Amino acid sequence: MPPADSLSRRPVTSSPILRGIATAVIAALLVGCENPSPTATPGPAASTPVTHPPTTGPSPTTEPSPTGAAATTFSLAVVTGLTSLKANISLDDLVTLAGSGRLLVPCGVAVDQPAISPTRPCVPADQIVAGLKTDQKLVALFPPGLVEPATKVLPIAGDGPYGMFGADLFGDPHSRSLPYPITGRATGDVALDPSWTAFDQSQVWTMTALGSLCADRSGARQAITLGKGWDWVFDGGTARYKSKPFLNPNPPPGIISQPIVRPIDTGNDGATSSLIRRADVTLGNLKCPILPTKDWAPNRTAAPSLAVPEAVLSRWKDFLGIDAVYLPADHQSDRGVRGIRSTLGLLAKHGFPHTGLGMDLDEALEPAYVEVAGLKVAFVSWNNVPGPSHAGATTPGVAWLNKANVDAAVGRAKTAGADLVICDPQWWGPDEYLPVLSARQQRAVGWMDAAGCDQVLGGGLHVSGGVYLRSGAKGVSLVDPGPGNFQYGQDWAQETQEGVVVELTFRGTTLVNVRLHPYVMILAARAALLDPEGDGHYVLNRIWKTSELDYRP
Repeated sequence: MPPADSLSRRPVTSSPILRGIATAVIAALLVGCENPSPTATPGPAASTPVTHPPTTGPSPTTEPSPTGAAATTFSLAVVTGLTSLKANISLDDLVTLAGSGRLLVPCGVAVDQPAISPTRPCVPADQIVAGLKTDQKLVALFPPGLVEPATKVLPIAGDGPYGMFGADLFGDPHSRSLPYPITGRATGDVALDPSWTAFDQSQVWTMTALGSLCADRSGARQAITLGKGWDWVFDGGTARYKSKPFLNPNPPPGIISQPIVRPIDTGNDGATSSLIRRADVTLGNLKCPILPTKDWAPNRTAAPSLAVPEAVLSRWKDFLGIDAVYLPADHQSDRGVRGIRSTLGLLAKHGFPHTGLGMDLDEALEPAYVEVAGLKVAFVSWNNVPGPSHAGATTPGVAWLNKANVDAAVGRAKTAGADLVICDPQWWGPDEYLPVLSARQQRAVGWMDAAGCDQVLGGGLHVSGGVYLRSGAKGVSLVDPGPGNFQYGQDWAQETQEGVVVELTFRGTTLVNVRLHPYVMILAARAALLDPEGDGHYVLNRIWKTSELDYRP
């Protein structure tokens, strides 16, 4: 049976004809409406190109400080272009790259470990980013203090699937604790700013963010109807594709035939959940209400009445390690006021900080807080997707996405002493299958920038949106329209089958690294990681094709 949403909502994919439809819809709406283990605290293609969201502050700089001496010996990060599909590197790879002239080494630095013989002339350390921008497949050794989101840090290849889980200066806590095998020293030939070589690991922390969480429909069918259990749903491993994408021979009624993939489970159970929960902070996006397990049954109708049982919350803790949840999704009213009350009560019972939904507007606007690396991080959230009731002075529902509510929620976070405010809009653009930022969404980003949002991680889309990087008041500010489905049961298009786990790394409050981990939903129920240089390239290349990454002057 096709998903309930598909009976009334026709998806817009990245094909030129459908982009034209999306552009027309956006134009019409714009004319007519504006409506670480952290501690939780209680047609034709569109003719107008998508533009950068508003710039929020001064551009980051790599100019050296005038005083101080560089560290004599220091670790060297390995970096490549942000859009490169390469996900990690071995020491043997480094030796080979150095000998072939594909490794950039900073001037004034001698590499002590491993023993390499670079054949390419050195590059001034603060010019390496520009070199990688020109050739995204180059690899460079980089003083850790210069790491920024224009490049992607490569972990050392580990013993996990696809070389995951190795030593990583900017990775999860376990990877940061492993012995790091690449070191260099200042030769004195070139002055190195002390901030370039300094590295305080206590300031580094990571966050993973997930797509739509609602394991009803396909997830519930596998777990309950077919008896596989909820552990199976949440404990995915790895996958590959049986063949290249092919047109769906049996699309749901009202859905045009689109490419789909046929994933094959390749084992490594637990790899997906391990990647997610290993972060210092994991952010969840709950798409539907939570009911007591005894009162819940899987959705077996065509009506969009979704919910999950309380039983999934133990899996959120044990498998995904979720630390905070944003709630203002379009299906939160599917079970009425009873469902809203149940959701809020069960999340509180199980200790999940949450935001965006409440028994009144005051509660819906309250931020969720997590403490990590000595910082108080706030999450705030709103919705502009049709469907749920809007929270009011005495009305249960979601916090609606408008300027007043953005100002109010962000203002509360600042008043409470938040060091970093991460904003999580549940939005369409206005279509739920549009991967680029629409003018309507850009206007909302403007509200968030003005209010003081530091990073914007959206949800609600059923496809993976592009990545937008801008210069911000605290360094680089990211806008991600949404990572795609995670557990939502749509398997009628490749773009709804695939998604990414978004991994962000911070140094204090400054964003320094962005990594995307591709996955596919097996049986529309279980997320399984894909090889980024293999079948994962489909979703990654779609994302990079619609992204805007050039925040540097």
